[in-house]
Amino acid sequence: MQLESLTVSDGVSYYYLDSGDVPGITYTTLVFVPGMGFNGGVFRKLFPLAAAHRLRIVSLYRRDYSPTTSFRDADLAGLVSRTVEGQEGFLRSQAVDIATFLVMFAREQHIPLADSTSGGIVLVGWSLGSSHVHAVVAHLDALSSNVLSDLEKYLHTVVCHDVSGVFIGIPNPPAFNIGFWSETDVAKRFKLFYEWVAMHFSHKSVTSGSIDDLEFLTTQDKAHSMHELSPEELAELTSAKTFGASDALFVSIKLDVFKAMTRRAIFDTSLAEKFLPKLRVRYMCGGASPGSVVWVLHELRKCLAEPKPTFGPDAEKARDVKFKFQTEGNHFVFWDEPEVALEQYIATINL
Repeated sequence: MQLESLTVSDGVSYYYLDSGDVPGITYTTLVFVPGMGFNGGVFRKLFPLAAAHRLRIVSLYRRDYSPTTSFRDADLAGLVSRTVEGQEGFLRSQAVDIATFLVMFAREQHIPLADSTSGGIVLVGWSLGSSHVHAVVAHLDALSSNVLSDLEKYLHTVVCHDVSGVFIGIPNPPAFNIGFWSETDVAKRFKLFYEWVAMHFSHKSVTSGSIDDLEFLTTQDKAHSMHELSPEELAELTSAKTFGASDALFVSIKLDVFKAMTRRAIFDTSLAEKFLPKLRVRYMCGGASPGSVVWVLHELRKCLAEPKPTFGPDAEKARDVKFKFQTEGNHFVFWDEPEVALEQYIATINL
């Protein structure tokens, strides 16, 4: 499968993999935004299965993941500044780029228009990629009128898969204490991170809402995902360099900046009424994913009922938001069990 590219702005091109057109039917296009340390190739096992599910699958290579355009110093200035304005500006710029990609892809490929939950586009963020999806929803008001009008014709659902709490403005629970972040060698830190996040966690229950039913460190006696890959094969799907550089800067964004982004995305009625009011927002987590990503969805679901204590006095539920707590599959379910993963995504989209 060949990488293709779209130039979304002056000097910025996004590369992506595409499962291709599905002739003769109204298909839905799933566009994936990958997480920390991984490029779009991580979703490749889904591609051969797409057409049978009336799907077209596109996986982006985020900025700094070759061959997509690397960040320039000016692009990262807002992150480096450590100011609220600078960090919000960075998130806004990523949102505009990704939204522009969606519209340009839809126009050039002549994909079917959205009709309820069929046709059109579903934007799926996995792990850190979920924050980019949130950014798109939060900053629809930053889009040009022609991009916004076309986006409304195609984008009907966004999905955040295994999002970490910090990326939506909710602190990690006290039980979440992962020591590898203090490792100074980037390559070693990435290896520790990957081997932990790719484990299969043994939860008593992912649906109870009790933190006592979740595991944060203890895993099943089962090899972690992608254990069968050689170092060279894993390197084709990852970038320890980006993990330790721009992704590390991204993770250092202030919690209040992510919180404000979530407020704009799903708790701001004035924005939701004006920009893509029919947009559906879905969150899902795996049944064997790290306990932290399961716990945060329960916390966010509580906030839907009472958003003001966490997201401010003006916060109100503003969009169609639903949650799916899967009972199987770890953080890399799309690699270990791609057929199961597609069924999970479809079930989540159709909630």
